Amino acid sequence: MVSPYDRVYDCRPVLTPQFKEKAIYRLTDPEAVAYKQAVVFGVRRTRQERERMNDHAVSQANWKLNDLTRSYHQIPPLPDVPDRYYAIPAGPATSWNIAGFRSIQLEDLLVTSPAWRQAKRVTHAPKPEFDGRPLTSLHQGHVALLCTSGMMNGCFGEGKDRHVAYWESVKVVDRREEEEDGTTVIHEKERFSQRLTLLYGNGRIALLSEKASDADSRKEKRDAECAPTHGQADVCASGPGHDYEHYAGPELSSG
Repeated sequence: MVSPYDRVYDCRPVLTPQFKEKAIYRLTDPEAVAYKQAVVFGVRRTRQERERMNDHAVSQANWKLNDLTRSYHQIPPLPDVPDRYYAIPAGPATSWNIAGFRSIQLEDLLVTSPAWRQAKRVTHAPKPEFDGRPLTSLHQGHVALLCTSGMMNGCFGEGKDRHVAYWESVKVVDRREEEEDGTTVIHEKERFSQRLTLLYGNGRIALLSEKASDADSRKEKRDAECAPTHGQADVCASGPGHDYEHYAGPELSSG
């Protein structure tokens, strides 16, 4: 068993009654040293040996396990030359029969697999599709609900303006300060707003959303979103590797 050395003692309910002749070594590979890993060797006890163990024997074995894992640097490193041997009983003769399928055959059999029928409900959930025209004209509230519910997500535009649009609801905190009897009172009000993320074929990303009245009060200040004014929205860079530009509202809606 390979485990961080300080977790070996936590496994005593299994290691003590189930295994004997235990030996613990410290692993010296860089990946193992980073997590202070140790390896535990042991021989599985028989049922009769487990039944003969009394409380004193369990207590002594637990104490020894705790003593061996008390300090990481005191655990001996795993040697290149074995310092002990474990006899492995011989088993019955085994015959190997390796059979395989070509990838095309696997693809054909996959659709009939019960495991795949259960997994595809999560990995390949069907996307709901909506069509038809509303009975009456939509007002702004209806359009907002359609956007934030994801019914207007998808690919739009042509050529270099072709992009993927993704709407979502975000929480905005409006903050204002008032002076009352020489004391500054801060009022905060939470509400939900909309955010639109655009992804273009050349890797450009645009975030369009409303900014709270006090930018310092927002939990998502790192998004660096700018407030729309007169049908326009300034999209500010939120980190390296992204190319954000200025987009006008009518141009986006036409796409």
